[in-house]
Formats: sequence, C-alpha cells, structure tokens
Amino acid sequence: MSGRYKGFTLVEVVVALTIIAVAFTTLVEILSYALKEVSSSEEKLKKIFLLDRKLKEGDLEGVVVERSDLPDYPNAKEVVYSLGDIHFVRYEVKRGIYPR
Repeated sequence: MSGRYKGFTLVEVVVALTIIAVAFTTLVEILSYALKEVSSSEEKLKKIFLLDRKLKEGDLEGVVVERSDLPDYPNAKEVVYSLGDIHFVRYEVKRGIYPR
C-alpha cells in the first residue's frame, strides 16, 4: 500500500467496536445492579417507616417484641421490636436508688 490512502483498516474498526461493546455491556450491567439495589433499599426504608409509625401510634400488631435483661446492668432492659428483617432496639432504665 502506498501512503495516499487515508482512513482506518477493517481490523482497526472491528477492534474499536469490540472495545465499545464491552464498555457498553459493562455499563449496562452496573446500572442494572444499581437499580436493583435502589429498589431493595426503598423496600427496607418503607419497612423502617412502617415500624416507626407503628411504635409511635402504639399499634404493635405484627410487631415481634422481645425483652431481655442485661446482666451487667441490673436496672436496664433491652427491648427489640422486629417487623420482618427490620429491628429497632430500645433500652429501658429503671429509675431508683443506685448502689454507691
């Protein structure tokens, strides 16, 4: 070939298109994963707001409540409120005379 022809060869074009296709495919996969995670986060946030509202209104229907003593703190109890896979933890402390 002489130097008068200018442009890209077929091999160069195929290599460039392959690189672009791989980059585009990777980008689409990343965006798909991100959208799935956003959807999952939205569902968890809805459950958190629902549990928070139930606790504020005193409506414990469907809420699992577990109370347990804390061995190192005899005047305190741990209360866990669960709704599905969402858990709120609260500590109740009895007021009274503390040993000195």
